[in-house]
Amino acid sequence: MGKSNDGDSEDYIIKDEAENSYELNIQPAASILNVFSRLSYKPWYAIAEFVDNSTQSYISHQEELDNDEFFEKLVVDVRYDSEKNTLTITDNAYGMEIDRFKDAIILDSRNETQSGRNEFGMGLKTAASWFGEVWTVKSTQYGSNNRYVATVDIPKLKEDNLNSIEIRRYHVDSKTHKTEIIIEQVTKKITGARTIGKIRDLLSSMYRRDINNRNIEIWFNGVPIEFDDYPVLTNFRDKKWKKDLDFSVQFLDREYRVKGFVAIMNPGSFPKAGFALFRQDRVVIGGTDANYKPDAIFGQAQSQRSLKLFGELDMDDFPVNQAKDGFIWDDGLEEAFIDELKANIQEYIEIADLSKKQRDDESQYSDEKSEELHKDVENSLQNAFKNDFDNIDDNEEDDNLISEEDGNLISEEDNSDYQQYVNEFIDVETEEKILGTDRNYTIPISSVEEVDFVVKWTTGKKDYWIEYKEYEQDKYDVTINIEHQFFMPFSKEETFKRVLEKFTLAFILSERQAKKVCDYEGYIPVNAIKNHMNRYLQKLAED
Repeated sequence: MGKSNDGDSEDYIIKDEAENSYELNIQPAASILNVFSRLSYKPWYAIAEFVDNSTQSYISHQEELDNDEFFEKLVVDVRYDSEKNTLTITDNAYGMEIDRFKDAIILDSRNETQSGRNEFGMGLKTAASWFGEVWTVKSTQYGSNNRYVATVDIPKLKEDNLNSIEIRRYHVDSKTHKTEIIIEQVTKKITGARTIGKIRDLLSSMYRRDINNRNIEIWFNGVPIEFDDYPVLTNFRDKKWKKDLDFSVQFLDREYRVKGFVAIMNPGSFPKAGFALFRQDRVVIGGTDANYKPDAIFGQAQSQRSLKLFGELDMDDFPVNQAKDGFIWDDGLEEAFIDELKANIQEYIEIADLSKKQRDDESQYSDEKSEELHKDVENSLQNAFKNDFDNIDDNEEDDNLISEEDGNLISEEDNSDYQQYVNEFIDVETEEKILGTDRNYTIPISSVEEVDFVVKWTTGKKDYWIEYKEYEQDKYDVTINIEHQFFMPFSKEETFKRVLEKFTLAFILSERQAKKVCDYEGYIPVNAIKNHMNRYLQKLAED
């Protein structure tokens, strides 16, 4: 059993030397191949032409291949050898018989039955000629004993004024199915960490659905391509901010259907935000730093929308250019599409406009949060004062309820960070604003005496931590400045807000009780407020 000398890999079982050879006219003149080298490809889009052929070959014959006990999954392997200056693309898809093989080589040929990702039938020859001077194609179709090999040597064809090449046929084991493309004398060298990283990023984006949803692996230089879904904002206004889309664009008496989703990214990312536009389940426009961000929707480059708004859109009805890196829609179709898209995602545009601080403030001071705090403080107050009226002595002045020890609320070690936070906050001027809903509390002081409170939060004003007034006897209107500079490092914490609200009510009750034991000149005993405060805080702590 002989082995050919054309660089076969070991998994090809060659039974004989070439049994047949074909002289193939690659019409028109081979000099046109030089034109392909000047196409406005990017390396990742040129590589995508090969991956398109491999993945479409598998998708078109998926049932047959998946039912084969010897077939595990489609593997597309792309390798650039800088020392040999070669680019090799290998797959174990369905492969090609002679008619399809010829179509892949002949310059002005396209298989009219082609559909899906290789609908133009020009990708292999254009991308291979763009990448290098010499390229070879080897392929065996699933279930066939025939393996075909052809080499296109562009400088030689031009020098000898030839427009024909030789196709050799080999006899191989029928279990073999494989296509291999070897590009030599690469003129668009794949070097540099930035270029390699860009190729990996954009290939992962282009084929994200193949990688994550199909039985397909794509490798680049020995490392598998992977794609991680972007994080979606959840638990804001009690929902996950991702919405399915299905709408149509009417343009020049034709309907273009669009399906997909829109979402809010959290945390945001300028390179990842924007829309990925799909056709045939493969990204046409999109990827890291390359997503679709029309100004009419996203505004300025550094806007909140450009940071957080993203989605995927299937646009199979829209015409694509031959390089499959953009749509043919400069006749007004794009503007019609943008208008319809904007109308369908208006709510998400508004949410994307909110900064993280604005979302946090809304969540912190929402009616729901206010109600939760109300219930928590109400329960604490009721439990703390329940059935304990006889133990309250308005005239008691016990200095020993708690020892008076000097000390700082904030340690010296933490003071510098705290002071920096306070200074930064003080320098910011904001208007006073009432937040959340009013919370009403009734506290039983004795079996015949109750005190009512109406409590609200405010932000912005910095010259007080609480304000309260007795608008009727034993009825108090209380405002807590949640953004007082002393509280700011902690005021976003739900637990702290509950503690602060309880502390405030205990403080006001202590002042009220202290006033009741003042002497005939109106003087309050020095320990009265402290003693009552200690007692109320102890009750709340026990609760």
